[in-house]
Amino acid sequence: MKIEELYTPLEEAKVEIMRRWNDKELRKKVEKFLNGDIPKFLKKEPRAALVRDVVSPNNELFYFLDIAELSGIKPIFIEYKAGKFVAKNLNKYHLCNMYFYHGLDKNCSYKIDHERVVDFNKMEGQIFAKMKTVWNNKFIDFHHNILHKSLPGLDMNSVVDFSKWFKKHRGKDNFYYLDYLALFLCHGILFDNFIMNNNEKEFIEKKVFPSFEYLTKFFGVKPLIVPITPIETECDLWSWLYPGEVKEHIKNKK
Repeated sequence: MKIEELYTPLEEAKVEIMRRWNDKELRKKVEKFLNGDIPKFLKKEPRAALVRDVVSPNNELFYFLDIAELSGIKPIFIEYKAGKFVAKNLNKYHLCNMYFYHGLDKNCSYKIDHERVVDFNKMEGQIFAKMKTVWNNKFIDFHHNILHKSLPGLDMNSVVDFSKWFKKHRGKDNFYYLDYLALFLCHGILFDNFIMNNNEKEFIEKKVFPSFEYLTKFFGVKPLIVPITPIETECDLWSWLYPGEVKEHIKNKK
């Protein structure tokens, strides 16, 4: 399977999700597959989902809000607070060593600085829900605080923790993501990039692809996954950068 086969173009996904949501037989089949255990935030209407260990106001989040608006589907921010901090994972690394964007220099390179917000030696392997910043406040509270300050109009009720659901439903061996991806057959669109770098390639090939292929064959439709950034630029630092003004929100933490 090629990585491109995971994805559905945004224009197609926004039409397809409504067709599937209104297909009562498909929804009934999916709900039976999940033993009726659909997270409550996906029960009333289909949602545009960003799933991260901790939601934080980086460029990726702002871009997600833009494309979610284009989809016409209400956004939901799903956290897995029970995840462990592993520095080699880029999403996790940049939550803990934040890079701030201040425009371009004369060579059109990013002007950036960074702030390490945790002690890597102490926090490596720790569960996010138990982590502390170098200022000794709760790691998740820290990110939620700057999220609220960066987007004061954001309904924080749209930030939900599904750690218990995922721990209950994660599969074994090659079907680790089976129930998770089943949520995006007709209850929502997952906005994400599965980056085939050296750190993640084996996980994607052994855990994501088999679950995706099984669901596609079993239901006759594939999970709806829209890349947040184009595949050809998904490893660019831009997605993990924070707008320069976000740095102002953490000054009082020092």
